[in-house]
Amino acid sequence: MIPNWCIAIRMGWNLLFASCLLIFVSCKGNWYADGYHARADKEAFSILFEKTPQVRNVGANNVDLSLPADMELGRFPLGAGGGDFLGDYGAEERGGRILTLADALETGVTYGREYLNEKEIVFLAALDLTLARYRLEPMPFAQGSLELATDSRRADLNNIVSTNTFQRTGSVGFNWLYKTGARLSADFTRDFLRFTTGNRSINSSNLVVSLVQPLLQGGGTTVTMEALTQEERNMLYDLREFADFRRAFVVDVVGQYYGALQARDRVRNNFVAYQGLLENVRVEEALEDEGRSTLTQVGQLQQAVLQAESRWVNAIRSYQSQLDALKITLGVPVDVKILLDEDELIRLRIEDPGITREQAVKIAMVTRPDLATSADRVDDAERRIEVAKNGLLPGLDISLDYNPTSDPDDTTPAIDWDRRRWEGTLDLDLPLDRKAERNIYRATLLFLERAKRADELARDNAKLDIYNDWRTLDLAKLNFRIAEQEVALASRRLEEQLLLSELGRGEARDLVDAQNDLVNAQNERTATVVVHTLARLRLWKDMGILYIGDDGAWVERLENESP
Repeated sequence: MIPNWCIAIRMGWNLLFASCLLIFVSCKGNWYADGYHARADKEAFSILFEKTPQVRNVGANNVDLSLPADMELGRFPLGAGGGDFLGDYGAEERGGRILTLADALETGVTYGREYLNEKEIVFLAALDLTLARYRLEPMPFAQGSLELATDSRRADLNNIVSTNTFQRTGSVGFNWLYKTGARLSADFTRDFLRFTTGNRSINSSNLVVSLVQPLLQGGGTTVTMEALTQEERNMLYDLREFADFRRAFVVDVVGQYYGALQARDRVRNNFVAYQGLLENVRVEEALEDEGRSTLTQVGQLQQAVLQAESRWVNAIRSYQSQLDALKITLGVPVDVKILLDEDELIRLRIEDPGITREQAVKIAMVTRPDLATSADRVDDAERRIEVAKNGLLPGLDISLDYNPTSDPDDTTPAIDWDRRRWEGTLDLDLPLDRKAERNIYRATLLFLERAKRADELARDNAKLDIYNDWRTLDLAKLNFRIAEQEVALASRRLEEQLLLSELGRGEARDLVDAQNDLVNAQNERTATVVVHTLARLRLWKDMGILYIGDDGAWVERLENESP
């Protein structure tokens, strides 16, 4: 017979080993978590590779969550920067790197914080879908426990009797929800109990297999698969929203890029006007010394110089603010020096879309992802009505249980397949209390009507977007022609006023007005060509045919679309 103290030591070692195993797993938590990380990424990207072909303008590589390399602006050319028209700020620009529009777009889709957030939203939706799919797979479980106990009691006045027990329990099994609504579960449990006093032990094993199939309420593929079906469609909706976001992000970056260039051009125009007025003041002061001008005219020009200087300084501040805002959008640190390619502004032209407004509307009705989603949500609402109807049915479930056990007199823990128990049950729940289910059903009918109205509203808003883009295009084209004429007229007026001023026959107010009109016309001409370019870009976006490359560059594929 093994002494009690030996048995106690053995049980102590078992508990110590289990504790050390738990500590080891805890210490190796990073390695353990890395495995889960890799498997989660593998499953999520498997879903993205499966779903992205269903949505244009999005690929699985566009949702890659691998951390981008540190931003290296040294690969961009070094710009001269500066310029007298920027004043003291020109010195701060020296040493900056030139980003073309293509470079800015590539930087934005790589480092832009908002862009990275949107990618993560799509990835999280893929993770949710992995869990929804997993709920319809066999879900295994395994668990166990160790217990060491001492029970002491007084046998008489002089003796205390102690009973030491060691118990080990383990269970393994699975739960499985099948698409018909059936639930299958299996649980195999083994118990081992040892009494150290007397060295007695008891082994037992138990297997429980249960199957429950709803026949009415809760039964059927439609009801059981509803949660998974909706998650599958939500994944598709999120991808469509990401496709729309990519278009909007590119338009926003292009707008900010051109806006900063436009602000820089405004600085130059105001500087030229300021310098011109300074020269005019010197000429007018010389004429006043000769008696060919008045102190009033000189004062008017001096006041105009101060106003021009104020406009110039404000233009510089506006340019700085817009450039910093662009850096924030691109994910570039604000204190990093960057320059924009001014040739991008020079290359802009007034270009016609090449289609009619009616054709643009027809294309948008077919290609816009948000319209596809609004139509699909009507289908979702109709499907939920059928699920709600099922909730009004009586509950009728059939269940089968199978339970073989081990022989309690057997010293081994093997299952005795001759000792088994079968049980069949039919459960009925009459629909006497279905108020909650009734309300759900009535609400789903309303949700269907709301989904239909939302679909109609989305289509009307899409048409309105096209109409507004078209109006903006026409207005910008008209304003550009007007601005071109204004620049020509203002230039001739300024030349005339300068000549009259040199002859001592001009009026200071006319000279100031001509100078201001020229600056305003030049700024307006730049603004209208930028507005027209952005309106054309928004038209492609609102038509759903602004396709974005992996580097953020856009590709116009109108010729491949058919209304």
